[in-house]
Amino acid sequence: MINEKDKKIEALTEQLNWYSQQIKLQQKKLFGSSSEKTVLPDQISLFDEIELESTPIKQEPELEEITYRRKRKSRQRGIDISSLPVKKVIHDIDNKSCPECGAPLRKIGENKRKELVYHPARYEVIEHIQYVYTCDRCDREAVQSPIYKAPMKEPVIYKSFASPSLLSYIIDNKFNKALPLYRQEVMFNQMGLKLSRQTMANWIIKLHDEYFRTIASHMHKVLLKSQYLHGDETSVQVLKAPHQKATTKSYMWVYKTGRSEEKQIVVFIYENTRGHEHAQKHLEGYHHILQTDGYQAYEKLEGITHMGCWAHCRRKYKEALDSAPAGVDLKQTASYRLFHKINKLFQIEKENADRSYEEIRQIRQEQSKPLVDDFFEDVRECAKVAVDKTKLSEALKYSINQEEKLRVYLEDGRIEISNNRAENAIRPFCVGRRNWLFTNTVQGAQTSAALYSLIETAKLNNLNPYEYFNYLLSSLTEIDINDEEALDNYMPWSKELPDNTYLTKKS
Repeated sequence: MINEKDKKIEALTEQLNWYSQQIKLQQKKLFGSSSEKTVLPDQISLFDEIELESTPIKQEPELEEITYRRKRKSRQRGIDISSLPVKKVIHDIDNKSCPECGAPLRKIGENKRKELVYHPARYEVIEHIQYVYTCDRCDREAVQSPIYKAPMKEPVIYKSFASPSLLSYIIDNKFNKALPLYRQEVMFNQMGLKLSRQTMANWIIKLHDEYFRTIASHMHKVLLKSQYLHGDETSVQVLKAPHQKATTKSYMWVYKTGRSEEKQIVVFIYENTRGHEHAQKHLEGYHHILQTDGYQAYEKLEGITHMGCWAHCRRKYKEALDSAPAGVDLKQTASYRLFHKINKLFQIEKENADRSYEEIRQIRQEQSKPLVDDFFEDVRECAKVAVDKTKLSEALKYSINQEEKLRVYLEDGRIEISNNRAENAIRPFCVGRRNWLFTNTVQGAQTSAALYSLIETAKLNNLNPYEYFNYLLSSLTEIDINDEEALDNYMPWSKELPDNTYLTKKS
C-alpha cells in the first residue's frame, strides 16, 4: 500500500509540475516579451553600459587635455524626403523700393524651409465613350452592314465600374495593410462613396476566379523548380467549410524559396486539415532541399533532403527556462547551458552572413561543426537523467529526434540555420487574421491564399504592392492568361516590369 501511494504521489507530483510549467508559459505568452533575442555572455547592453563598465576607484586619473579640430557631421533627418516631388512656393515683397529713401532694393539672399504636405485621396469618374461607325454605302449595297469601333481596353471585371487602380487599392489595404473590408467601407462612406463590403468582396472573388487562381497555379509550378524551399503552416478559421463545424481549424500551408534562388516566390495554399497528404500533393515531383520546423507531415515525403530548424530547437530550451520554478539559479541549469550553445551557432551565422555560400560552408565545418558535436553529446548525457514530462525532457527529445536534420546545414552554405524565412512570410497573414478573425467560405480562403501569394512575392522582389497590382490588372485583359510564357512576364520576379512598380532604395 505504501509503495502504491508513493507511486501515486510521484505521478501526481509530475502532473502538478507539468501544470505549473504550462501556467508559467501561458503567463509568459500573455504578459512577457515574445522576442527570442538573447543577450550573449560577452555582449554589452547599450542601456546599462555605464553600470557594467564602471568600477569603484579611490582616486580619479589625471586628466590629459587634447585639442583637435574635426569636420562637423551633417545632421540626418528622421525621414528621407529627397525622392518626393517638390513644389516651390516663392514668397516675395510687392514693393521693392526702400521705404526709407525710395531707392530700389537689392536681393542679398534667401531663406528656405521644407514641409511635408498630405493631400487626401480623391476619386474621379472616368466615362469611356467608344465611337462606333458604319458605312452607309455598304449598308445600301452590301448584304451586311460593317461596324467599326474605336480601340478601347476591356474592363478588368465585365460590366463593372471597378478600375484597376480602385481594385488595387482595396487589395493592398486588405492583404498588405491588414485593413478589413468593413473598415474600408467606413473609409469610403466618409468620402461620400457608398461602396459596401459585399461589393468589394464580390469584386475580389471575381478577380480570383478570372485571373488569380490561374496565376497562383503558375507560381506554384515555378516554385517546384527551385532547389531549396522552406515550408510552414498556420491555422485559419473558415465558418462555412463543408462537412466540418465552424469552430474546426483549417490551415494555410506556406512554401517559400530559399535565399539562394534566383526567383523569389511565396505560395500560400488553403487546406481544411493539416494532414500529410496535403504536403505530398503540394510537393509532388519536388526532390531537393526542404526546410521545416520538424512537423511530422513532411517526414513522409520521399526523395527530399530534410533540413531542421535550430530556432525551433532553441525555442524548446527557452520554454524550459521560462517554466523553471521560482528560486532556481537558471545559469546552473542544463536548459541554460544548452540554450546558449545554440546561441553560439546563431552568432557564427550572423558574423558571416555577407560571405559567399562556399565560404559559409567552410566556416561551418571549421567553427560550427565542433559546437554541434558538443551540443548533441551534452544532450544525450542530459537525456539519461532528465525527468519525464518536463519542458526540458521535451526539448531533449526534440533535439535527439531532429539531430540528423539539424546537421544538414553544415554541409551546404545555401541552407539557413533556421526556418525563420518561412515564419516571416507567414507573419503578415497572421497579422491580418487578428483583424478579420475568420474567413466565411472556402472560396474566400482560397482567394486569400492566392492574393497573399502575390502580395508577399511582390514584397520579396522589392515591388510596391499597389503599383504592381495596378499594372497587373491593367494588363491582364490584353494577354492570354493560360499562356504561361506570356504570363511569366507579368510575375513579380519578371525583369520586364516597369520602373514605377519597384520600391526606390531611398524609400
